[in-house]
Amino acid sequence: MNGHHPYTFSIVVLSKNEERNVPFVISSLLQKYTADKITFVLDGDLEPTASILSERAIKFIQGDNAGKGLAIKRAIQRIQSDILVFMDADGSHNSEEIENLLNPLMGDKAEMVLGSRFLGGSEEFSGNINNCIHYVGNLLTNYIINSLWNRAERTVSDANYGFRAIKRSFFTELNLMENGFSLEMEMVIKCLEKGHRILEVPSFELKRRFGQSHISTVHLTDFIRCFVNNMI
Repeated sequence: MNGHHPYTFSIVVLSKNEERNVPFVISSLLQKYTADKITFVLDGDLEPTASILSERAIKFIQGDNAGKGLAIKRAIQRIQSDILVFMDADGSHNSEEIENLLNPLMGDKAEMVLGSRFLGGSEEFSGNINNCIHYVGNLLTNYIINSLWNRAERTVSDANYGFRAIKRSFFTELNLMENGFSLEMEMVIKCLEKGHRILEVPSFELKRRFGQSHISTVHLTDFIRCFVNNMI
């Protein structure tokens, strides 16, 4: 990354048994960033991913195998950079877009920046019934969040997309309770409640390179619980 910036940053890659996708993600990140800027959080099986990372001198944190949300919390606890960029290890997030997430935070224009598939497009919102359900579910949660919690001029178009960046100091103020996928939605709700500035930038979601998504309809109860807890 070129140029001088007032804040330090780290790129946090969340991985659960993504050893087939990790080499591609590492290669794409190292085209623009040095290894010291990158940290993986490893849920699931530690190997062979840990060995792949060690060969490239990339740091990793062993997760608790208790949900993506808890993995994000562990990263916040362990990494002391001013800004954290979160991305998945399945190859669906384009590392070329990281600059777009960082720039508003570096310029103090926001406390959190979200990548938005509804502004940039997605290869994962069509093709089969599960993807279509995923698409509709995202539309519904965005509508509920904007209706109940958003008092800003801008609506939030993609509250559940994991490709995002946040100032660490603001994250620690949010008192987040969720430990699963629903934590990403809770981050948005709590930021809106506290009046923190959220910006969105277009992001194009690629189809995961190998394997299956870890999120499914069985996680629906987590999202419902998150809504209910924040309405009380």
